[in-house]
Amino acid sequence: MKAYIYINGAIILENEAAISPLNPGFLFGEGLFETIRTDTGIIFMLPEHIERMRAGLKILNLQIPPDFDQIAAVSTELLTKNQLLHKTASIKLICCARNLDHKISSPKASTSLIIRVAELNLDEIGARQRGMRAQILPWRKNRSNPLLAIKSLNYLENRYGLKEAVRAGFDEGIFLNQDGELCEGTFSNLFLIRQRTLLTPPLNAGILAGTTRDFILRKARQTGIECQEMPLLVDDLKNCDGAFLTSSLMRLAPLTEVDQINFDLEQSTRLRKELLNFFN
Repeated sequence: MKAYIYINGAIILENEAAISPLNPGFLFGEGLFETIRTDTGIIFMLPEHIERMRAGLKILNLQIPPDFDQIAAVSTELLTKNQLLHKTASIKLICCARNLDHKISSPKASTSLIIRVAELNLDEIGARQRGMRAQILPWRKNRSNPLLAIKSLNYLENRYGLKEAVRAGFDEGIFLNQDGELCEGTFSNLFLIRQRTLLTPPLNAGILAGTTRDFILRKARQTGIECQEMPLLVDDLKNCDGAFLTSSLMRLAPLTEVDQINFDLEQSTRLRKELLNFFN
């Protein structure tokens, strides 16, 4: 089946899409991306993803693309053309600098918008939702790095961390910051469960403000579940009833192990089911 992609104002065949090898997004990772889940045409938290990208463009001093307000309509059209409107799929939004001669000291660089859709592998998602094993990664993130607050195209540290974790036999890698505090996974946010309280690292620990993380915190508080955004150490993993990871695509996946700390999923099953109901 032919696959279609949106790039710079046009929907074209994916195998015909191209950017210059001198594009700053390609050369330096000067740009942003968002990954969004869609179920039977319903795009989950699209406004929140768009606003996070808008804030990131401001940080990187990049222009808002002229077609930025068309993201919802174009995404739906792409889902339709790729025969994914009635399936579970992912939408990838990419904004990257396009000025080949843009100087850092000059006004905001013009920006390309790329949108791609693909069917979501529900078998892989289902396996994660049955339980994941994670490894504490051996190097630490600098919590003062302002780029940790954006979803940059320069995602190599996260990709490398995930590869290292998988190579060691784990499903995910967990970062610590330079103070030894728990941060986040390479593609996920981290929550601990202590009785009926959710604990999660604060944004100033050096984490990305995950849209699914924010969704769970907001919904949990609305239903009377206590939530604490607080500094957490590895030892806190030993004093909790369970832990789970969140991301836009997998939503919520329980942890069965972090390094050699094991969790009994039965202890937190009821609360996790309550949280999963938020997505229905």
